[in-house]
Amino acid sequence: MKKAVLALAAVSSLGLAACSVNKVEDNSYTGEILFSAYEGNNLKLTIRKNNCNGLDGQIDTFTFTQPYDSDLVVGTCVRVSQHEQGVVVDNISRSKSRIWASRSGQ
Repeated sequence: MKKAVLALAAVSSLGLAACSVNKVEDNSYTGEILFSAYEGNNLKLTIRKNNCNGLDGQIDTFTFTQPYDSDLVVGTCVRVSQHEQGVVVDNISRSKSRIWASRSGQ
């Protein structure tokens, strides 16, 4: 039994190490929304590039076209990705299942 547990622990630690080593560099970062407002049809966001863990960090301001999204509120931790199609902002503060439950009142 001890050998099986030890083997399982070794395999899982190797898997975690492989995931962290093979992290792909993309054009994204995490930050906190400091300000959010509509300007015409565009949503203007001010985001602090601080990995969502403190008051220090570079502040980025940009305007992009975004339909109303109740998840992009002040204080939210977001991932900002920059692609050929433009800027994509995703809420990473909570899981998708919790987002649905909070909207349904359950």
